[in-house]
Amino acid sequence: MPMRSIARTPSISTNTRMRDLLAPAIPSSRRVDEVIRGPIKSKTIFPVLLLHLIREHPDHGYGLMQRIESVCGDLIAVNTNKIYPLLRRLEERGFVTATWDHPTKRSRRIYAITAAGEERLAKIKGAMLPYLDSIERAVVRLKKRLYASPTAAERAVQRVAMP
Repeated sequence: MPMRSIARTPSISTNTRMRDLLAPAIPSSRRVDEVIRGPIKSKTIFPVLLLHLIREHPDHGYGLMQRIESVCGDLIAVNTNKIYPLLRRLEERGFVTATWDHPTKRSRRIYAITAAGEERLAKIKGAMLPYLDSIERAVVRLKKRLYASPTAAERAVQRVAMP
């Protein structure tokens, strides 16, 4: 008996399927993985968030971690391995200053924003707003598409499909 060859459909990547699913919701100039992974990376969010929180109220590293968790919940993982190196880099670049809580003994370092930090924060926030707006719009469209009530045509198809 001769073997039949089975026609295989080309493999479609997850990103391609997701892009096709969300095509109307996301502009064609932006890939889905850029929208989902790009603008909301913690390395993009943390500097602006730290500068913003320090501007609101000077604080020590652990206090900043608690404030980030209260703002972001579990959306962004916060730990000492991220916070303290970033605070040191911000200090080295002159965006924040750090002073010891007690001048005579080593204790908590309190971070405060500098004029250069204020300028940097304004610049980052200005550049970040369009990305955050696009993420918000994409998520709202995705939610509507996934959870909106079915259209009349979809209900008719569902009725026909039911025995």
